[in-house]
Amino acid sequence: MYRQRANISQTALGKHLGVSFQQVQKYENGTNRVSAATLIKISRALNVPVGELMVLETPQTPAAGSSKDLARFAKSPEGRSLIHGFMAIDDPLLRRHIVGLVKALAS
Repeated sequence: MYRQRANISQTALGKHLGVSFQQVQKYENGTNRVSAATLIKISRALNVPVGELMVLETPQTPAAGSSKDLARFAKSPEGRSLIHGFMAIDDPLLRRHIVGLVKALAS
């Protein structure tokens, strides 16, 4: 979504990151994990804060907090711990279940 808003093609973003456009597709689809270093490069290329790229909601589902709230969360010890732990989970299905659990707990 952010790449499209910035009017940058997958090919152009891939060149900036030093990867193929297919790799960018895999990042966008969630097929491949994005390292912290790559996430920082993406945020710089798209001129968006890193925290914005880590929001798990879809564009149709608005986030509960503002981007400032998300940035504050990402900077907190608990937020960093949750983010690092979540990113260490390789199984996409397990990740979806965890997101569902958190949403259920928040209701």
